[in-house]
Amino acid sequence: MKPYVNKFDTPECKTLAETAKKSIRTPESMGLDRCIQCGACTASCPAARFTDYSPRQIVKKVMENDRSVLESEMIWSCFYCYSCNLRCPRNNSPATIVQVLRQMAINEGIGVEKLAYFLEIGEVLAENGASKVPGAGVKNMEKDLGERWIGIKRNLEPIRSELGLSARDVRNTHGEVQAILESTGYFEREKWIKSRIQENKIHGLLKPAGTKNEKKRGGFGFESDREYTGQQALTV
Repeated sequence: MKPYVNKFDTPECKTLAETAKKSIRTPESMGLDRCIQCGACTASCPAARFTDYSPRQIVKKVMENDRSVLESEMIWSCFYCYSCNLRCPRNNSPATIVQVLRQMAINEGIGVEKLAYFLEIGEVLAENGASKVPGAGVKNMEKDLGERWIGIKRNLEPIRSELGLSARDVRNTHGEVQAILESTGYFEREKWIKSRIQENKIHGLLKPAGTKNEKKRGGFGFESDREYTGQQALTV
């Protein structure tokens, strides 16, 4: 077993379902075996409204022990809002299952390029502590929230003064964060991930979305939930 793999996170089991159930991430009450493929999870999923992501299909692949799910772009569309878990009549949690699948994929060097942005976060935290947002993060926030947000960030101290607020008390956490990252083996894991990203680039394994191995929707043999023509689900 590679040193970066946590056996409690992705235990070695015969099936994907067993791995998902036995992972330290997974509560004992999770109802994976009780899934009836009703689709309530997909109907409640915000990501499913704007992408081809389908938690129902993910769970189906896991129950069928179809390991092609580890190579699907679909498992990277979940952002862990847990709407699927909240709506499931069987207390299943596709969001938790996706977390386990992502780690299994990463263990095999699949999808490591998805971590590039997060590596930058770790490096910034190690260098500056918890008081600075990485450049890529600032760009993403500006894109999502607009120029007004970046203007507030740049003029935060004058704005605070105008509102009668005291200056921000930013504690220097540089040494503490550095120690935590070192003791948890973060830098060794980062080194491995970077090497795998570079290796994949060299061998041309980083394929753009919609390659010939994937269908137009879902990818890797996933049927499309969007083919259903009935009434749109109502989420309250």
